[in-house]
Amino acid sequence: MYDPIRIGMIGAGHIAGSHAACWQNEAVITAVCSRQRSKAEQLARKFDIPVVCDDIPSLLNRDDVDAVGITTPPHLHHPIAMQAMRAGKHVFCEKPLALTGDEARQMVELAEKTGVKTGVQSGMRHFKSLRHLQQIIKQGALGQIFSFHGAWSFDWAKDPKFPLTWRFKRDEAGTGVLGDLGVYLIDVARWLLCEINSVWGDMNICIAQRPPLVDYHHFGELRRQHQAGMLKTSHDRVDVENEDVCHLLLRFENGVSGTIRSSRLHVEHEIKIEGERASYLWHLKPDQLLCRKAGETDYSSVTIPDTYSEESMVTRFLNNIRQNKNEPPTFFDGLKAQLLMDAVVQSDRDRCWVDV
Repeated sequence: MYDPIRIGMIGAGHIAGSHAACWQNEAVITAVCSRQRSKAEQLARKFDIPVVCDDIPSLLNRDDVDAVGITTPPHLHHPIAMQAMRAGKHVFCEKPLALTGDEARQMVELAEKTGVKTGVQSGMRHFKSLRHLQQIIKQGALGQIFSFHGAWSFDWAKDPKFPLTWRFKRDEAGTGVLGDLGVYLIDVARWLLCEINSVWGDMNICIAQRPPLVDYHHFGELRRQHQAGMLKTSHDRVDVENEDVCHLLLRFENGVSGTIRSSRLHVEHEIKIEGERASYLWHLKPDQLLCRKAGETDYSSVTIPDTYSEESMVTRFLNNIRQNKNEPPTFFDGLKAQLLMDAVVQSDRDRCWVDV
């Protein structure tokens, strides 16, 4: 048996609740810190976290914190992770890992220097159907693979009256839907197939202006109040700074071509891989894998073996700490995704293919 791993959470916004639920099931949360203390106190009450810290050094200096979970906006990931690793803490970070490839590379290099374990939120790797699909691909059941197509989109921002939060600001979020949603598909494409060699990207701001935020709420509460028609809005408008929609053309190192599309203006969740002997189609709701073998017209459901254990976004990270391993996804995977996103930004700017 292993001693419980003690987690200090930094950030107490919308996504922190999902992280806390995972930590609570597989570790022990000993402290939480947020720049808005009231949010940290609310999270502490909900998950019985004993300590609320006023600042990050206070949390990092605690002896009862073995690892740090970062759930802040992206522009804070790099500085907080660097502080935590210098303090000797293992670090798990929400995606995207950083704002730039240079920041992400610094995080990887410091992790290697200090020897701490790292993890990045790569939520799609934990669906049992996709884990089974990875094994099918690894066994060569598709024969030659021809193409990868992925779509990961939500419509929470389709109303132009939805207020401008940090997610629409370049200095806090970096890219828009690419770093928020497209990053999932970049990670899962690498995981299912292989590295991506080059990319052509198109990024588009469809709703150019939005009302400024009047009252602060975390993202989930903003969406709830907006949907209920209860959200206070301003008649003023401010510029949106990052993309609502992105489309990517991919070339993998094994010769496969692919596409990724993500949007915060419509709903679409699927992955399709076409092969010589079979094609596979995955849907989010339900978590379902379908197969169409060569010569067949229709897709049929794939039975997922019950040998796959339950996993959450933090399972691999915690196992790496306990067993002194570096199984993905680690900061290295976050770096690979960030380098590709940097290439997408360059491609969109220069209107050309860019090598990763």
